[in-house]
Amino acid sequence: MIDVKFDLRDFERMARQLGAAADQVPFALAGALNDALFKTRTKLISETWPQHVTVRNAGFMRGALRIEKATKGNLRGEINSSGVGDRGHLRLHATGGIKRAQGALAIPDPAKVRRGAKGVSKNQRPRALPNSFRKGEVIYQRLVAKKRKTGGLRLMYVLKPQATIKKDVPFYEDFRRSMIAEVHAAFPGAMAKAMRTRR
Repeated sequence: MIDVKFDLRDFERMARQLGAAADQVPFALAGALNDALFKTRTKLISETWPQHVTVRNAGFMRGALRIEKATKGNLRGEINSSGVGDRGHLRLHATGGIKRAQGALAIPDPAKVRRGAKGVSKNQRPRALPNSFRKGEVIYQRLVAKKRKTGGLRLMYVLKPQATIKKDVPFYEDFRRSMIAEVHAAFPGAMAKAMRTRR
C-alpha cells in the first residue's frame, strides 16, 4: 500500500536504554513489525473500511488484505490486496481515479437495482434483466401493466466506458499512523522476548 520507513538507529538506541544486546535488534524489530502488521490489518478491516463505505460483504476485506511478514534478515513487511486482485478497486478508493472497462461499465440506478453482498443480484444484472432492452447508452426495463407508471419504462442502467471513483477511504493515512504507533509499542516486548531466547 504505502512505504513507512523506520531508522534502525532509533531501535538500537532504544535497545541500549532497555539494557539489551544490539545484536538482537533485527530479531526484535522483525517481531515488532509483524505484530504491527497484524494489528494494522485488523484496524483497516474493522475500522477504516466500514467507516467510509457501505459494507455489503463483511468477509470481503478479510479475504482481500494479505500480509507478507518481515524476518530478521529482511526487515520488510507489507499488507497488500493480492487476495482479490483489482476486484474491489481498493487502490482507487485510497487515491481516487478512473475505473475503466473493457467494454462498457453498466452504472446501475441505485434506487432501482438491488445490491447484495456480491454486488448486483444475478437477476438484476443487465443481461439477465427481464423485459429489458438497450437504447443507445441506456438499458430500460418495461414495466408490467399493474406497475406501469408514465411511459411504462424504468431506467435501470447507464453504460459508460469509465467511471470516476473518488478518494473516499484513507487506507494510506491510517496504515502509516497505525504502523508507526504499533511498531513503537511492540518493540520493548519483542526486545525482551529476543533477550530471553538469545543463545
